[in-house]
Amino acid sequence: MAEDKFKGVLNALTKIGFNSYEAKAYITLIRNPDISAYEISKISGVPQSKIYETIKRIVEQGLAVASGSNPVKYVGLPIDEFLDRYRADMDESIEYLKENFKTISEQPTVEYMWHLIGENQLYNKVKSMIVQAEKNIFLEMWAQDYHMFYDDILQARERGADVVAVLYGRIEKEIGRVYYHQMENMELEAGKYGRWINIVADKKECLFGTVKPGKSGGIWTQNKSFMLLSESFILHDILIAEIYSKHKDLLDRTYGPNMDRIRREINIG
Repeated sequence: MAEDKFKGVLNALTKIGFNSYEAKAYITLIRNPDISAYEISKISGVPQSKIYETIKRIVEQGLAVASGSNPVKYVGLPIDEFLDRYRADMDESIEYLKENFKTISEQPTVEYMWHLIGENQLYNKVKSMIVQAEKNIFLEMWAQDYHMFYDDILQARERGADVVAVLYGRIEKEIGRVYYHQMENMELEAGKYGRWINIVADKKECLFGTVKPGKSGGIWTQNKSFMLLSESFILHDILIAEIYSKHKDLLDRTYGPNMDRIRREINIG
């Protein structure tokens, strides 16, 4: 367990800018204050040929201080102090970029298609679109996926974004306008092809994807033609949901359950 935690801390430090040698040396300094470069190398496993340049970078970054001579001893900056300083620096940099990046160039409309691979990439991008939406969100997804983003959708609605959703499956707490897809046995199609997710945010970006164990993925883009297709897909299902809610018996008698006669004629489903 201790070894797992050490690897986790090492990995976290590399994610925020340390290289492997710096991370090992810094951890060693925190665990063993007031030791020489030779001792740091011996304990941490950083090669002696690399330890002095590694320690030099750590000192230059203010993460350790040197004292004495023959040998010089080093003391690491306490981790809480380092993390507080790092967070403050990052917050300042993020705010600066938000305020100033757009002034150096206008961001062009991105026409490429970004392929999302795996459930994490797909869900992270959906969340990002919802969190950043300012004016409107049109989405279509299954209830179990909707629950994952409920808090983000609620916050978007509370900050003034219109929310329109087409859902497969019922939910208890609705946000904005919600339409329910009422065709039967859709879960069988979802089991075969995956649960689909379709979202358009602020009419400037869209995503279409499927969630299926081991095969989840999707496409995000700002391409206007693809966005029109996504919007039309959602609008079509809103119309179907409304028509079914009022005329389901008639439609079933005329076309069969799930409009099966039409689907067979054009060979879908």
